[in-house]
Amino acid sequence: MRLPPALDDARGLARDLASGLSRPSFRDSLAAELGLVPDAVTRVLPWVVRARDEADWSLMRAVDENAARFPWALALEQDDERLTWAQLSAATSRTARALWDLGVRRGDVVALIGHNSPGYLVALLAITRLGGTAALVNNRLEGQPLSHAVLAARSKLVVVERELAPRVEARPEIAAGVSRVVTFRDGELDELAARALEAPLPRARVRAGDDFCYIYTSGTTGLPKPCHVTHGMTIIRGALAGVLSFGYRPGDKLYSVLPLYHSSALLLGFAGCVVTATPMALRGAFSARAFFPDVVRYHATATLYIGELCRYLLATPPCDEERDNPLRIAMGNGLRSDLWGDFQRRFGVPEIREFYGATEAPGGIVNFTNRVGSVGRLPMRRLTPIKLVRYDVDRDEHVRGPDGLCVECGPGEVGELVVVLKDKPLTSFQDFKGYTDAAATKKKLLFDVRAPGDRAFRSGDLLRFDEDDYFYFVDRIGDTFRFKGENVSTAEVAEIIGQARGVSAAQVTGLALPGVDGRAGLATVVCDGPFDASAFSATARELPDYAQPRLVHVTHELATTGTFKLTRKQVSLDTLDPARDELWWRTDAGYERLDARGYEELREGRARL
Repeated sequence: MRLPPALDDARGLARDLASGLSRPSFRDSLAAELGLVPDAVTRVLPWVVRARDEADWSLMRAVDENAARFPWALALEQDDERLTWAQLSAATSRTARALWDLGVRRGDVVALIGHNSPGYLVALLAITRLGGTAALVNNRLEGQPLSHAVLAARSKLVVVERELAPRVEARPEIAAGVSRVVTFRDGELDELAARALEAPLPRARVRAGDDFCYIYTSGTTGLPKPCHVTHGMTIIRGALAGVLSFGYRPGDKLYSVLPLYHSSALLLGFAGCVVTATPMALRGAFSARAFFPDVVRYHATATLYIGELCRYLLATPPCDEERDNPLRIAMGNGLRSDLWGDFQRRFGVPEIREFYGATEAPGGIVNFTNRVGSVGRLPMRRLTPIKLVRYDVDRDEHVRGPDGLCVECGPGEVGELVVVLKDKPLTSFQDFKGYTDAAATKKKLLFDVRAPGDRAFRSGDLLRFDEDDYFYFVDRIGDTFRFKGENVSTAEVAEIIGQARGVSAAQVTGLALPGVDGRAGLATVVCDGPFDASAFSATARELPDYAQPRLVHVTHELATTGTFKLTRKQVSLDTLDPARDELWWRTDAGYERLDARGYEELREGRARL
């Protein structure tokens, strides 16, 4: 059985040694894990009890409790804007009154589109205060994907940052599908909230098992899908992140540049800060040059990252602020092994908390011991619901034994990570709530895993673990790849670019390139005539920047199976030849013909993509 190559142990160990970082022993790992037990029992377990599905607990309730206990303590800041917990609670009350006047009621879905800001979080919490659900639409979407995201969530109202409103106004199907589009951040919603009554609006009673928000995930097929995120899931993830992963104490502050419409910044970042009453500093969008100056001026002790962010920071010229900065911990995923040591040494960050998880996953793994390249260790791995099962990539199916059940992997074997589900979970954190699309939800379930009739959540990711039960990410299964910190659905991209003038068929894959984190999009297209680069570029701009194909291969036909399904081809840069193949690549000017010089830039990792 052929599988994508796993991380090479010998090379990984060599990188670890070269980085100057010690490789934690089993005793070190056990000591770190045992050290978490007191906080887990005294500070996390109470939140787990509160977040039982029938309980009236939400992030909004936690904000109100912080406002009562620490009214003048800082909650949020961005540049000159600062909100205490009392001010944050009051602002959500006024905004909720404005939304009530606009017709929002308990159970309604409100699409929220905006950049990181205190105002974004106020709007989100205000929707919660009314018992509604916020659909957190990616602020980089335009065109058809934007319309799909808003309408797939069955949104009653759209709340959009004034700067981004023209994108929504350009889509008549959105106006036809919702009752109202209202702007915030110097918009109509702010004016209505300013006129609202000062008396606090009572918080609607909710169940922890009710939806707090929808976070969109690309999955493996189709356009972005709204994923159910419950109040209980939000509370428990916040407690695990804030108490255990970040280990917040008085004096800590989180600096976050990751988008709040994603689970890392919202569920681990903001929720972790609310649960522990820790202040959070925001930036509208990531800037490598402003990162450490921001960390210093905010006196931030913690931050969230994705691997691409770390690479950008290492590529910047040294600055005075990066020396003796106050950061003590960074948490995220996708930090490459070969950059890990350089990042810690240059910026002096003592603790890296690499983790593995997914928005909809009922579980995750965290690296508490700085094991370079690992997403973490599972103590008592055999007793946990997280399993690796063998997967045949060529046949696109799980390997099953004579009893018809999945075959679990041993140390060093690569398999798909799955989470076995309980029939009667105590909290929604232990369950897979799925998507608003029932068919998409069913595709993420695997049956007959360890026993006949059982169910498991499919991660769609291939991992392996070593003899010490440390896990390592290997690759993604199927039609989704990661680029610039975002999941890209090949089906979504192919559907859009297939509408370009002259394109009769299109297939998209993720292409590994030297010096690039994740995979860059490669579009293989069949054209009715000569490839129209200008028309293709105009259509590709319907997609967010990270999803636009970086390379285009023009061919005469796409490979199909006997049932006319597109064949998944394993494509590498070495299989493409500009002297033989018609190749185009994306530049600042649009799509241009890839020549031998450009091809060498790609091979040597010098191309700017």
